Amino acid sequence: MVSALTLTPYLRFSTLKTAVKSNASSSFASKKTQATKRGALQVVAADKRTRPAISEVSGFQKSANDTGSSAVQIALLTKRIEGLTAHLIKNKKDYATQRGLKKLLGQRSRLQNYLSKSNNAEYVKTMTSLGLRIK
Repeated sequence: MVSALTLTPYLRFSTLKTAVKSNASSSFASKKTQATKRGALQVVAADKRTRPAISEVSGFQKSANDTGSSAVQIALLTKRIEGLTAHLIKNKKDYATQRGLKKLLGQRSRLQNYLSKSNNAEYVKTMTSLGLRIK
């Protein structure tokens, strides 16, 4: 008797498909779902307690509902970068966090470039209040 997991040259493709469907809880199915998620990398906080809140950067908001302006995004990214930097001081070999930090730094840099070109006065105000270097 041929098991569903052992592949012999006599197994047909349709039989293989049914074997995979019937054995959905196998490690093969989980690897397949991991492969689809692998391309999309998102750097997010572990939970809402470690994620910076909008209330922490309320000084950068133009209105009460403003959560997407460049100044607010730069302030939120700066808070996340500070948290990751503190984590990396303790865990020097956490290379996944290092990669996430580099992605956040690049994102913040692109937002800073955009803000400096579109509204230089707001850029200077944001950088001085966050204590960041003005380029």
